[in-house]
Amino acid sequence: MSNPAKSASVGVMLRRQILALAAFLALALALATVRKAQSLGSPDFKVFYTAARHAIEDPENIYRLSPDRYLYPPSTALLLTPFAFSANYALHQWVWHGLLGVILFLLAGQSGAALSAMFLLIRYLAITFSYGQINLVVIGLLALVGGFAGRRKLKIAGLGWALASSIKIYPAVFAPFFFPRARWRAWSGALLTGAFLLFLPFACFGIERGLALYGEFLAALQSKGLPLHSHNQSIAALSLRLLTKQEFYLHAVGPAWWGIADLPEGLLRAFAWILGGALAGLTWWKAWKRGLSVDASLSAAAFCILFLSHIVWKDYLLFLYFPLREGFSLWSRKKSLWVAGIFLAMITFSAPDLVGHPLSTRLDAACIHLWAAVLVWVAWWRS
Repeated sequence: MSNPAKSASVGVMLRRQILALAAFLALALALATVRKAQSLGSPDFKVFYTAARHAIEDPENIYRLSPDRYLYPPSTALLLTPFAFSANYALHQWVWHGLLGVILFLLAGQSGAALSAMFLLIRYLAITFSYGQINLVVIGLLALVGGFAGRRKLKIAGLGWALASSIKIYPAVFAPFFFPRARWRAWSGALLTGAFLLFLPFACFGIERGLALYGEFLAALQSKGLPLHSHNQSIAALSLRLLTKQEFYLHAVGPAWWGIADLPEGLLRAFAWILGGALAGLTWWKAWKRGLSVDASLSAAAFCILFLSHIVWKDYLLFLYFPLREGFSLWSRKKSLWVAGIFLAMITFSAPDLVGHPLSTRLDAACIHLWAAVLVWVAWWRS
Protein backbone atom coordinates (compact mmCIF):
# COMPACT_ATOMS: atom_id res chain seq x y z
CA MET A 1 0.00 0.00 0.00
CA SER A 2 1.15 3.52 -0.74
CA ASN A 3 2.08 5.78 2.11
CA PRO A 4 0.17 9.10 1.73
CA ALA A 5 2.53 10.94 4.07
CA LYS A 6 5.57 9.76 2.12
CA SER A 7 3.95 10.66 -1.22
CA ALA A 8 3.13 14.14 0.09
CA SER A 9 6.71 14.55 1.31
CA VAL A 10 8.10 13.53 -2.07
CA GLY A 11 5.71 15.97 -3.76
CA VAL A 12 6.82 18.83 -1.53
CA MET A 13 10.48 18.02 -2.16
CA LEU A 14 9.92 17.91 -5.92
CA ARG A 15 8.07 21.22 -5.79
CA ARG A 16 10.97 22.83 -3.91
CA GLN A 17 13.45 21.48 -6.46
CA ILE A 18 11.42 22.93 -9.32
CA LEU A 19 11.24 26.34 -7.62
CA ALA A 20 14.98 26.25 -6.87
CA LEU A 21 15.80 25.45 -10.49
CA ALA A 22 13.38 28.13 -11.72
CA ALA A 23 15.05 30.67 -9.42
CA PHE A 24 18.47 29.59 -10.67
CA LEU A 25 17.38 29.92 -14.31
CA ALA A 26 15.86 33.36 -13.78
CA LEU A 27 18.77 34.71 -11.76
CA ALA A 28 21.45 33.24 -14.02
CA LEU A 29 19.83 34.56 -17.17
CA ALA A 30 19.17 37.99 -15.70
CA LEU A 31 22.80 38.32 -14.58
CA ALA A 32 24.27 36.78 -17.74
CA THR A 33 22.49 39.36 -19.93
CA VAL A 34 23.38 42.45 -17.87
CA ARG A 35 26.50 43.23 -19.88
CA LYS A 36 24.75 43.02 -23.24
CA ALA A 37 21.72 44.94 -21.99
CA GLN A 38 24.08 47.61 -20.70
CA SER A 39 26.03 47.83 -23.96
CA LEU A 40 22.88 47.95 -26.07
CA GLY A 41 21.00 50.17 -23.67
CA SER A 42 17.99 47.77 -23.64
CA PRO A 43 16.77 49.38 -26.88
CA ASP A 44 13.24 47.96 -26.89
CA PHE A 45 12.61 49.10 -23.34
CA LYS A 46 14.07 52.50 -24.23
CA VAL A 47 11.26 52.89 -26.78
CA PHE A 48 8.66 52.07 -24.10
CA TYR A 49 10.34 54.32 -21.54
CA THR A 50 10.57 57.24 -23.96
CA ALA A 51 6.90 56.92 -24.94
CA ALA A 52 5.89 56.79 -21.27
CA ARG A 53 8.00 59.87 -20.47
CA HIS A 54 6.31 61.71 -23.33
CA ALA A 55 2.94 60.61 -21.96
CA ILE A 56 3.88 62.27 -18.67
CA GLU A 57 5.52 65.44 -20.03
CA ASP A 58 4.60 66.10 -23.68
CA PRO A 59 2.08 63.60 -25.12
CA GLU A 60 2.17 65.20 -28.57
CA ASN A 61 5.62 63.59 -29.04
CA ILE A 62 4.71 59.97 -28.17
CA TYR A 63 4.92 58.95 -31.83
CA ARG A 64 7.04 61.80 -33.15
CA LEU A 65 10.15 61.44 -30.98
CA SER A 66 11.39 57.92 -30.29
CA PRO A 67 14.75 56.12 -30.22
CA ASP A 68 13.26 53.75 -32.79
CA ARG A 69 9.55 53.45 -33.62
CA TYR A 70 6.81 53.32 -31.02
CA LEU A 71 4.17 51.00 -32.55
CA TYR A 72 1.80 50.53 -29.61
CA PRO A 73 -1.49 52.22 -28.69
CA PRO A 74 -1.32 55.48 -26.70
CA SER A 75 -2.93 53.65 -23.78
CA THR A 76 0.17 51.41 -23.52
CA ALA A 77 2.34 54.48 -23.02
CA LEU A 78 0.09 55.43 -20.10
CA LEU A 79 0.19 51.92 -18.63
CA LEU A 80 4.00 52.02 -18.75
CA THR A 81 4.33 55.30 -16.82
CA PRO A 82 5.15 53.44 -13.55
CA PHE A 83 8.34 52.36 -15.33
CA ALA A 84 9.21 55.92 -16.35
CA PHE A 85 8.31 58.14 -13.41
CA SER A 86 11.77 59.72 -13.32
CA ALA A 87 14.38 60.93 -15.82
CA ASN A 88 16.85 58.31 -14.53
CA TYR A 89 16.72 55.83 -17.42
CA ALA A 90 19.24 53.42 -15.89
CA LEU A 91 17.07 53.00 -12.79
CA HIS A 92 14.02 52.05 -14.82
CA GLN A 93 16.04 49.90 -17.21
CA TRP A 94 17.21 47.63 -14.39
CA VAL A 95 13.81 47.61 -12.71
CA TRP A 96 12.40 46.31 -16.01
CA HIS A 97 15.25 43.81 -16.30
CA GLY A 98 14.46 42.57 -12.80
CA LEU A 99 10.75 42.38 -13.59
CA LEU A 100 11.51 40.10 -16.53
CA GLY A 101 13.48 37.87 -14.16
CA VAL A 102 10.56 37.68 -11.72
CA ILE A 103 8.12 36.81 -14.51
CA LEU A 104 10.47 34.12 -15.80
CA PHE A 105 10.73 32.62 -12.31
CA LEU A 106 6.94 32.59 -11.87
CA LEU A 107 6.34 31.00 -15.28
CA ALA A 108 9.13 28.42 -15.05
CA GLY A 109 8.27 27.53 -11.46
CA GLN A 110 4.73 26.38 -12.23
CA SER A 111 5.69 22.77 -12.94
CA GLY A 112 8.43 20.52 -14.21
CA ALA A 113 6.93 20.79 -17.70
CA ALA A 114 6.96 24.60 -17.51
CA LEU A 115 10.56 24.59 -16.32
CA SER A 116 11.60 22.28 -19.15
CA ALA A 117 9.85 24.53 -21.68
CA MET A 118 11.72 27.60 -20.47
CA PHE A 119 15.08 25.81 -20.52
CA LEU A 120 14.37 24.93 -24.14
CA LEU A 121 13.65 28.60 -24.94
CA ILE A 122 16.81 30.05 -23.39
CA ARG A 123 18.04 31.53 -26.67
CA TYR A 124 14.87 33.59 -27.05
CA LEU A 125 14.87 34.51 -23.37
CA ALA A 126 18.42 35.86 -23.72
CA ILE A 127 17.26 38.10 -26.59
CA THR A 128 14.30 39.32 -24.52
CA PHE A 129 16.47 40.22 -21.52
CA SER A 130 19.21 41.81 -23.61
CA TYR A 131 16.83 44.06 -25.54
CA GLY A 132 14.30 44.67 -22.77
CA GLN A 133 11.40 43.33 -24.82
CA ILE A 134 7.79 43.05 -23.72
CA ASN A 135 6.68 39.63 -24.97
CA LEU A 136 7.50 37.92 -21.68
CA VAL A 137 5.17 40.38 -19.94
CA VAL A 138 2.40 39.54 -22.42
CA ILE A 139 3.02 35.81 -21.88
CA GLY A 140 2.79 36.36 -18.13
CA LEU A 141 -0.57 38.12 -18.59
CA LEU A 142 -1.85 35.27 -20.78
CA ALA A 143 -0.75 32.77 -18.13
CA LEU A 144 -2.76 34.77 -15.56
CA VAL A 145 -5.75 34.75 -17.91
CA GLY A 146 -5.48 30.98 -18.16
CA GLY A 147 -5.18 30.66 -14.39
CA PHE A 148 -8.29 32.76 -13.72
CA ALA A 149 -10.24 30.96 -16.45
CA GLY A 150 -9.26 27.61 -14.97
CA ARG A 151 -10.68 28.75 -11.61
CA ARG A 152 -13.88 29.91 -13.34
CA LYS A 153 -13.18 33.58 -12.60
CA LEU A 154 -14.17 34.44 -16.14
CA LYS A 155 -14.78 38.18 -15.77
CA ILE A 156 -11.27 38.63 -14.40
CA ALA A 157 -9.92 36.39 -17.17
CA GLY A 158 -11.66 38.60 -19.74
CA LEU A 159 -10.19 41.69 -18.11
CA GLY A 160 -6.67 40.25 -18.31
CA TRP A 161 -7.19 39.14 -21.89
CA ALA A 162 -8.27 42.64 -22.94
CA LEU A 163 -5.28 44.14 -21.12
CA ALA A 164 -2.84 41.77 -22.83
CA SER A 165 -4.45 42.45 -26.22
CA SER A 166 -4.22 46.20 -25.70
CA ILE A 167 -0.45 45.98 -25.21
CA LYS A 168 0.01 43.79 -28.28
CA ILE A 169 -2.86 42.76 -30.50
CA TYR A 170 -1.66 39.14 -30.78
CA PRO A 171 -3.39 37.78 -27.64
CA ALA A 172 -6.70 38.59 -29.33
CA VAL A 173 -6.39 35.20 -31.07
CA PHE A 174 -7.27 33.62 -27.70
CA ALA A 175 -10.88 34.68 -28.36
CA PRO A 176 -12.19 31.20 -29.39
CA PHE A 177 -11.62 30.02 -25.81
CA PHE A 178 -14.45 32.33 -24.73
CA PHE A 179 -16.93 31.29 -27.46
CA PRO A 180 -18.78 28.55 -25.50
CA ARG A 181 -21.90 29.94 -23.85
CA ALA A 182 -20.68 28.91 -20.40
CA ARG A 183 -17.77 31.34 -20.84
CA TRP A 184 -19.66 34.37 -22.16
CA ARG A 185 -19.24 36.16 -18.83
CA ALA A 186 -15.64 36.82 -19.83
CA TRP A 187 -16.82 39.14 -22.60
CA SER A 188 -18.28 41.63 -20.12
CA GLY A 189 -14.91 41.96 -18.39
CA ALA A 190 -13.12 42.17 -21.73
CA LEU A 191 -15.49 44.79 -23.19
CA LEU A 192 -15.43 46.98 -20.09
CA THR A 193 -11.62 46.83 -19.89
CA GLY A 194 -11.27 47.41 -23.64
CA ALA A 195 -13.57 50.44 -23.47
CA PHE A 196 -11.66 51.83 -20.50
CA LEU A 197 -8.30 51.44 -22.25
CA LEU A 198 -9.68 52.85 -25.50
CA PHE A 199 -10.93 56.02 -23.80
CA LEU A 200 -8.04 56.39 -21.34
CA PRO A 201 -5.99 58.65 -23.68
CA PHE A 202 -9.02 60.93 -24.13
CA ALA A 203 -9.45 61.17 -20.36
CA CYS A 204 -5.77 61.98 -19.82
CA PHE A 205 -4.99 64.15 -22.85
CA GLY A 206 -8.34 65.50 -24.04
CA ILE A 207 -10.48 64.62 -27.06
CA GLU A 208 -8.45 66.51 -29.66
CA ARG A 209 -5.08 65.17 -28.54
CA GLY A 210 -6.50 61.67 -28.09
CA LEU A 211 -7.83 61.61 -31.66
CA ALA A 212 -4.49 62.90 -32.96
CA LEU A 213 -2.59 60.19 -31.08
CA TYR A 214 -4.80 57.41 -32.42
CA GLY A 215 -4.30 58.80 -35.91
CA GLU A 216 -0.53 58.80 -35.46
CA PHE A 217 -0.70 55.26 -34.03
CA LEU A 218 -2.52 53.97 -37.13
CA ALA A 219 -0.08 55.83 -39.39
CA ALA A 220 2.86 54.26 -37.54
CA LEU A 221 1.39 50.79 -38.04
CA GLN A 222 0.79 51.46 -41.73
CA SER A 223 4.35 52.67 -42.25
CA LYS A 224 5.78 49.58 -40.56
CA GLY A 225 5.43 47.55 -43.75
CA LEU A 226 6.64 43.98 -44.08
CA PRO A 227 10.39 43.79 -43.46
CA LEU A 228 12.17 40.99 -45.30
CA HIS A 229 15.25 41.01 -43.06
CA SER A 230 16.59 37.52 -42.35
CA HIS A 231 15.38 37.59 -38.75
CA ASN A 232 11.71 37.92 -39.78
CA GLN A 233 10.46 34.35 -39.35
CA SER A 234 6.96 34.78 -40.77
CA ILE A 235 5.34 32.76 -43.56
CA ALA A 236 4.89 36.00 -45.51
CA ALA A 237 8.56 37.00 -45.25
CA LEU A 238 9.80 33.55 -46.29
CA SER A 239 7.44 33.53 -49.29
CA LEU A 240 8.63 36.96 -50.44
CA ARG A 241 12.30 36.06 -49.97
CA LEU A 242 11.96 32.92 -52.09
CA LEU A 243 9.33 33.82 -54.66
CA THR A 244 10.13 37.43 -55.56
CA LYS A 245 13.29 39.11 -56.80
CA GLN A 246 13.30 41.60 -53.94
CA GLU A 247 16.51 42.36 -52.10
CA PHE A 248 16.54 41.58 -48.40
CA TYR A 249 19.12 42.00 -45.67
CA LEU A 250 21.05 39.11 -44.15
CA HIS A 251 21.80 40.24 -40.61
CA ALA A 252 25.55 40.83 -40.07
CA VAL A 253 26.26 39.68 -43.64
CA GLY A 254 24.70 42.09 -46.14
CA PRO A 255 22.13 42.28 -48.94
CA ALA A 256 20.92 39.11 -50.64
CA TRP A 257 18.62 37.95 -53.43
CA TRP A 258 17.12 34.48 -53.05
CA GLY A 259 14.19 34.70 -55.44
CA ILE A 260 13.68 31.61 -57.59
CA ALA A 261 10.59 33.25 -59.14
CA ASP A 262 9.08 36.72 -59.33
CA LEU A 263 5.45 36.34 -58.34
CA PRO A 264 3.24 39.35 -57.48
CA GLU A 265 3.71 40.50 -53.90
CA GLY A 266 -0.06 40.79 -53.36
CA LEU A 267 -0.53 37.15 -54.37
CA LEU A 268 2.13 35.99 -51.91
CA ARG A 269 0.67 38.08 -49.09
CA ALA A 270 -2.71 36.50 -49.80
CA PHE A 271 -1.09 33.05 -49.87
CA ALA A 272 0.52 33.71 -46.47
CA TRP A 273 -2.84 34.76 -45.01
CA ILE A 274 -4.62 31.74 -46.47
CA LEU A 275 -1.97 29.25 -45.32
CA GLY A 276 -1.68 30.88 -41.89
CA GLY A 277 -5.44 31.01 -41.57
CA ALA A 278 -5.78 27.34 -42.53
CA LEU A 279 -3.16 26.33 -39.96
CA ALA A 280 -4.87 28.51 -37.34
CA GLY A 281 -8.22 26.92 -38.13
CA LEU A 282 -6.79 23.41 -37.85
CA THR A 283 -5.13 24.36 -34.58
CA TRP A 284 -8.34 25.62 -33.00
CA TRP A 285 -10.20 22.57 -34.32
CA LYS A 286 -7.71 20.40 -32.45
CA ALA A 287 -8.14 22.52 -29.31
CA TRP A 288 -11.93 22.13 -29.66
CA LYS A 289 -11.49 18.35 -29.89
CA ARG A 290 -9.72 18.62 -26.54
CA GLY A 291 -12.67 20.44 -25.04
CA LEU A 292 -11.13 23.92 -25.40
CA SER A 293 -9.22 23.32 -22.19
CA VAL A 294 -7.16 26.21 -20.88
CA ASP A 295 -3.84 24.58 -21.79
CA ALA A 296 -4.96 23.52 -25.27
CA SER A 297 -6.40 26.98 -25.95
CA LEU A 298 -3.25 28.79 -24.80
CA SER A 299 -1.23 26.47 -27.05
CA ALA A 300 -3.56 27.17 -29.98
CA ALA A 301 -3.26 30.92 -29.42
CA ALA A 302 0.55 30.64 -29.38
CA PHE A 303 0.61 28.82 -32.72
CA CYS A 304 -1.86 31.29 -34.25
CA ILE A 305 0.38 34.20 -33.26
CA LEU A 306 3.25 32.60 -35.18
CA PHE A 307 1.21 31.46 -38.18
CA LEU A 308 -0.86 34.61 -38.74
CA SER A 309 1.67 37.39 -38.05
CA HIS A 310 3.42 38.96 -41.03
CA ILE A 311 6.28 39.91 -38.72
CA VAL A 312 7.66 37.21 -36.42
CA TRP A 313 10.85 38.30 -34.71
CA LYS A 314 12.76 35.56 -32.94
CA ASP A 315 11.60 36.61 -29.49
CA TYR A 316 8.01 35.85 -30.58
CA LEU A 317 8.98 32.18 -30.43
CA LEU A 318 8.74 32.55 -26.63
CA PHE A 319 5.01 31.93 -27.08
CA LEU A 320 5.98 28.29 -27.69
CA TYR A 321 6.19 28.18 -23.90
CA PHE A 322 2.50 27.25 -23.81
CA PRO A 323 2.47 24.30 -26.24
CA LEU A 324 5.81 23.02 -24.92
CA ARG A 325 4.52 23.21 -21.35
CA GLU A 326 1.38 21.35 -22.34
CA GLY A 327 3.30 18.85 -24.45
CA PHE A 328 5.83 17.95 -21.78
CA SER A 329 2.96 17.30 -19.38
CA LEU A 330 1.22 14.97 -21.89
CA TRP A 331 3.95 13.34 -23.96
CA SER A 332 5.85 10.24 -23.02
CA ARG A 333 9.43 10.68 -21.89
CA LYS A 334 10.64 9.29 -25.20
CA LYS A 335 8.55 11.73 -27.26
CA SER A 336 9.54 14.65 -25.02
CA LEU A 337 13.22 13.83 -25.51
CA TRP A 338 12.79 13.54 -29.27
CA VAL A 339 10.99 16.90 -29.55
CA ALA A 340 13.46 18.61 -27.24
CA GLY A 341 16.46 17.13 -29.02
CA ILE A 342 15.35 18.08 -32.53
CA PHE A 343 14.26 21.52 -31.36
CA LEU A 344 17.65 22.14 -29.77
CA ALA A 345 19.43 20.90 -32.88
CA MET A 346 17.47 23.36 -35.01
CA ILE A 347 17.60 26.36 -32.67
CA THR A 348 20.34 26.28 -30.07
CA PHE A 349 22.89 24.58 -32.32
CA SER A 350 22.22 27.04 -35.16
CA ALA A 351 23.26 30.01 -33.00
CA PRO A 352 25.95 32.32 -34.41
CA ASP A 353 28.24 31.63 -31.44
CA LEU A 354 28.42 28.00 -32.55
CA VAL A 355 28.27 28.05 -36.36
CA GLY A 356 29.26 31.64 -37.18
CA HIS A 357 27.21 34.49 -38.59
CA PRO A 358 27.14 33.57 -42.31
CA LEU A 359 25.61 30.11 -41.78
CA SER A 360 23.47 31.14 -38.80
CA THR A 361 22.07 34.12 -40.68
CA ARG A 362 21.25 32.03 -43.74
CA LEU A 363 19.46 29.52 -41.52
CA ASP A 364 17.50 32.44 -40.07
CA ALA A 365 16.58 33.58 -43.58
CA ALA A 366 15.37 30.04 -44.32
CA CYS A 367 13.10 30.47 -41.25
CA ILE A 368 14.73 27.75 -39.14
CA HIS A 369 12.84 29.15 -36.13
CA LEU A 370 9.49 28.95 -37.88
CA TRP A 371 10.24 25.35 -38.90
CA ALA A 372 11.08 24.59 -35.28
CA ALA A 373 7.66 25.94 -34.33
CA VAL A 374 6.10 23.70 -36.99
CA LEU A 375 7.92 20.73 -35.42
CA VAL A 376 6.35 21.56 -32.04
CA TRP A 377 2.97 22.06 -33.74
CA VAL A 378 3.13 18.61 -35.39
CA ALA A 379 4.08 16.98 -32.07
CA TRP A 380 1.28 18.87 -30.30
CA TRP A 381 -1.23 17.98 -33.03
CA ARG A 382 -0.43 14.29 -32.79
CA SER A 383 -0.79 14.21 -29.00
